[in-house]
Amino acid sequence: MARFLRRGFTLIEILVVIAIIAILIGLLLPAVQKVREAAARAKCINNLKQLGLALHTYHDLNQRLPHAYNEYWNFDPPSDKPIPPDPRPHKSWATLSLPQIEQQNLIDIGVLNAQQRAVSIYTCPSDPRRNFISDGGHYKHIGNQFGLTSYLAVEGSGYLRGPSKTNLSLEFGGPKDGILYRSSTTTMVEITDGTSNTVMVGERPPSPEKDQDWGWWAWSAYDSALAVVDYRNIIAPECPKPSTYGPGLFNDRCHAQHFWSPHPGGANWLFGDGSVRFLNYSAAAILPALSTRAGNEVIDHSLIQ
Repeated sequence: MARFLRRGFTLIEILVVIAIIAILIGLLLPAVQKVREAAARAKCINNLKQLGLALHTYHDLNQRLPHAYNEYWNFDPPSDKPIPPDPRPHKSWATLSLPQIEQQNLIDIGVLNAQQRAVSIYTCPSDPRRNFISDGGHYKHIGNQFGLTSYLAVEGSGYLRGPSKTNLSLEFGGPKDGILYRSSTTTMVEITDGTSNTVMVGERPPSPEKDQDWGWWAWSAYDSALAVVDYRNIIAPECPKPSTYGPGLFNDRCHAQHFWSPHPGGANWLFGDGSVRFLNYSAAAILPALSTRAGNEVIDHSLIQ
């Protein structure tokens, strides 16, 4: 009877195959990551476009844009002003825009309940914490939970350490030279620099999960609004000053004090005309000019994609 020998794989052949598979996986993973990031960036751009449409619709209905947040932006109202019916700062631009992004149901349940929800259009898909709900961090005494946002209103060119002279249009206590700022009532005709030359909303991920202090969409300064330059010590005394547009890290709380994004090389910005453009971090030099609605600055458009 004839015998048929079945030849198996040698150890060397197996190792060669494993090495080839490992090389192919190594080549494939970066490509998959790039595809995922491209898809996330496209969704992020769409989110900002939807927010731009919502802000313009709000303007059409109210003959003005929403404010970034109300004047009572601290956790308690100023002692020299009468206490309004809702003294806490739950009326951010994101809150006021809820009906325009088809979230009237959140208005119906009340802001205190709504602010505990994660609203997908307010978070960047590139942020792995996009569905995270803050427990209040260092502000747990408020006694609530808070949905987060990746998109902040651009209040203006910057915050000061205190009263001083500067060549930037900065105001102690918060800038008012942007489109959306504290208690603003800006109309489109007041944006004399041109809506296509003025940023209205930019990207900045919430602060780290271990801190959970900043990035609540229903709240105020440093939560749903920020200036493009900051000389103050709001986040932590050890944070670099000034805080300006540049790369950031999810696990470093100092990066909650400046605009940045999870996207490589820069971030998406919503302009006053509703367009969304990607600005490389090299555009930090022109952001103060891009953030003012009526500064009449000369802008180097080569830095704008």
